[in-house]
Amino acid sequence: MRKINEGRILLLLLLLTLFSVLLTDHVQKKGMENTYGKKDIRDQEFRNLFYSKKLNEKYEVLSPKCREKLRNVQKEIRYYPVPESTADESLTTSCINTWMAERKYGGKRGHEGADIMAGRNERGIYPIVSMTDGVITNLGWLEKGGYRVGITTDSGTYYYYAHLNSYANIEEGQKVQAGELLGYMGDSGYGEEGTVGKFAVHLHVGMYFYEGGEEISINPYYVLKELEHKKLKYEY
Repeated sequence: MRKINEGRILLLLLLLTLFSVLLTDHVQKKGMENTYGKKDIRDQEFRNLFYSKKLNEKYEVLSPKCREKLRNVQKEIRYYPVPESTADESLTTSCINTWMAERKYGGKRGHEGADIMAGRNERGIYPIVSMTDGVITNLGWLEKGGYRVGITTDSGTYYYYAHLNSYANIEEGQKVQAGELLGYMGDSGYGEEGTVGKFAVHLHVGMYFYEGGEEISINPYYVLKELEHKKLKYEY
């Protein structure tokens, strides 16, 4: 009789353990659905981890709208925005994940982009090319961004290149192809038009989606890391 009772108790404990595991798994999945479904593309984690391996592992629980954004960018991106030099091996670059880092110029704010830093801190050397096909929808000076180019793709995704030293032969409204020269890396910005030297030479890359008329920044760092092995070769 005692052995029968012990067997029942053991079975009950096993059933309770199994129920606990299933309940925990269900709660975790619901939490993921809440994170990536209801908050949609405005969700901070989706924006921060955009295109990362960690986010892609959660692909199935992303909302249809989020999955669409990922697919669009995957189809659009072609080339790293800074070509590799075939003339000078010292002209290297490094990509830094500075998205939402604190910035104070013009008021305290989060940095809406990632930075590609120049190995040689000299403006006007490194060529900058378009990562995608698209249309130049913004061109010219911004106080914070200096000389910048904004390109909108067919999906409506906006790619932003800032702090240029000079432009190539481009104009607003012009269609561009992936790999087309936009200008040269610089250190322009943080002042009236023509201001330079407020920071190191680098390229600021931003990416934006539009939702109900609202501009939503996403982290371009993992997109840039994906493109690091897709560099054009320029003689400079």
